[in-house]
Amino acid sequence: MSANSPNSRVLVVAGTRPECLKLASVVRALRATPSLQPLLLNSGQHQAMVERTFAQLDLHCDLVNPQIASASLSHALAALRDGVRRVAREQSAALVVSQGDTSSAYAAALAARDLGLPLAHVEAGLRTSHPYRPFPEELFRRRIAPIARLNFAPTAQAAANLRSEGVAGERIFQVGNSVIDLLREQVEDSRPLALPFLPDTPRHIALTLHRRENYGRGLDLVCAAVLQLLDLHDDIGVVCPVHPNPAVGSRIRRHLSAHPRINLVDPLDYRPFIALLAHARLAITDSGGIQEEAPYLGTPVLVVRENTERPESVALGAATLVPLKTERIVAEANRLLAVPAPLRLPFAPESAYGDGRSGERIAAAIANHLHDRA
Repeated sequence: MSANSPNSRVLVVAGTRPECLKLASVVRALRATPSLQPLLLNSGQHQAMVERTFAQLDLHCDLVNPQIASASLSHALAALRDGVRRVAREQSAALVVSQGDTSSAYAAALAARDLGLPLAHVEAGLRTSHPYRPFPEELFRRRIAPIARLNFAPTAQAAANLRSEGVAGERIFQVGNSVIDLLREQVEDSRPLALPFLPDTPRHIALTLHRRENYGRGLDLVCAAVLQLLDLHDDIGVVCPVHPNPAVGSRIRRHLSAHPRINLVDPLDYRPFIALLAHARLAITDSGGIQEEAPYLGTPVLVVRENTERPESVALGAATLVPLKTERIVAEANRLLAVPAPLRLPFAPESAYGDGRSGERIAAAIANHLHDRA
């Protein structure tokens, strides 16, 4: 199969920062595979953020769709679907790759189905105990699985989830989580790094909030808990990279900006963020990715959500799920601050999210699939 033949073209779709991080090693591995011609598409969901994030990782997008202007989830999804479908058709794509559970991921899946193209889904099989929480992520990932021809499950539990839903075994590949590929690179990077955002306190908490399910009152309750924790511990500071969404950022700033031991900073590049997380005594977050990264850094995580699609971290004792009640958040944070931090997971095949070699496995499976179809 020639790298220039139409049936070697793999369209990789990214629309958000987490997708960029989890697709980076996949894109590199695809580009290093002689039989493939990968095309990286910026879907337009968060156009500037995608460009910036890939640039930080020394990657570039081959194709860029216009920024999606609609604030409506349904209208944005329709526009993203149309955009991916148009590019896939124009580029004679042979296969579409989507990652995770975003609007871009679901739109790419629908576009692939529209065109009769095989879909490879990176980070397939993550599930919570509720079919609609978190919304819309849980709904999207459950709908993507039946469409995908190649389901790249990060863990044994994710693969089991897919099998229980009737996904055929030959469509499931347990490969580890691709963000661990990127994390391993950062941990092994010995270059010095300035961290001017760290507070001048013996200990600090890393705080990140962005989930739609926590908009409004949820953010209020978490911020109130953080302020109570600082009242109880005068040796602790907080660093919070503020999400660019105004619905999140304005509320966080209103609650936390006046406190002298809270540093509200712009979103951090991946390497300094991982350094922040590694130095933290505790992370308080509603993020999914941090639940995967923190166990490899030895940082305990308090997950301020009703449920999680990363039960592996909870089973390890590396993450604690806590409901959105200020007194419960404070109590669990105090407990975690009083006990030793968990041991770091090694970058090994037997570790919860793998050994940091997922991109290579994914690229090999895609190449084999297209070779078999040729």
